Amino acid sequence: MPNTKSSDIRYKVLDRCLRQGGYSTSELMNEVNKELELQGFPTVSALNTIRQDMDHIGSSYPDICIVDKKIGRNVTYSYENPESSIFRLPFNDDELAQLSQCMAILSRFEGTPQMEWMHSFIERFKLSLNIDVDGKQVVGFDECKYLRGKEYFATLLSAICNKRVLAIGYKSFQRGAVKEVLLHPYYIKEYNNRWFLLGREHGFDSISHLAFDRIEHISTVTGVSFIENKDHDFNDDYFSDIIGVTKHLENEPQKIKLWVSPSLYPYIQTKPLHETQKLKNTDANGYEIEIEVRPNFELEQLILSYGDGMSVLSPEGLKEKIRTKLESSLKNYDLVHVD
Repeated sequence: MPNTKSSDIRYKVLDRCLRQGGYSTSELMNEVNKELELQGFPTVSALNTIRQDMDHIGSSYPDICIVDKKIGRNVTYSYENPESSIFRLPFNDDELAQLSQCMAILSRFEGTPQMEWMHSFIERFKLSLNIDVDGKQVVGFDECKYLRGKEYFATLLSAICNKRVLAIGYKSFQRGAVKEVLLHPYYIKEYNNRWFLLGREHGFDSISHLAFDRIEHISTVTGVSFIENKDHDFNDDYFSDIIGVTKHLENEPQKIKLWVSPSLYPYIQTKPLHETQKLKNTDANGYEIEIEVRPNFELEQLILSYGDGMSVLSPEGLKEKIRTKLESSLKNYDLVHVD
């Protein structure tokens, strides 16, 4: 558990006591130790630790003033303004509830190797805002709990942020052997419950995309200068003309016309296949829609996923490709499968 948790607990207890006032240094240490012991942390044995914590509060929060008061031989400490607090932030109840859910969402990454900073981050919010991020989460996300490769998330994120070249052992579904890829990583993208790493393979100008679940191992490369990404804005328009993550620059965006059944259309209307989707025609038999994207594997899989509710009208090349895959799929039902 991160060391910052212990200091966070001390600051929380000291803040509470200094707002109440009337505590000596030894009494402050006793209060701190009660909480530390309750939460399973080593207690404080030196009064100097408490003094240093108060010095930290005084220097880090210029709007807060700690005053001392001598009573006989004892000196007690308090905030000059009892309303002061190092954890008080201007959020209303609705905003605190929303932040609580944000923290619950972030907590999905807890437990992932090298993501210990997330635990510390969440704990600081719990202390600072007095919100319960361990409470009942009211927002759920579709995810595959057994997806391979999620353990690489922190390593890849760190490599992108720190501009490190990576040597990645990658085993595609089409290749039996592991290929060593020297990659300049730029971006992480989630699509259809899978995580993908986008970057430039050393010696190539095009963008490669590597699925996390096909990564066998990762190591940092020294002696190779990192190539900056100056050609693609992944947060803007890079994905605007494709479905998914695979972008073939040799394929220009095409107008793709699709037939959609009356029963399926309400779902397609409320959740468009792509931002360019337009309704072109309608009759008793169904609807004709059009999207303009670069053809790729993800587009084909999306069309196939709608079964008999959707078919390709044009272009002819895509239409024949989908037809061939459907015919191949039908043949599988004629095969004799042995249990």
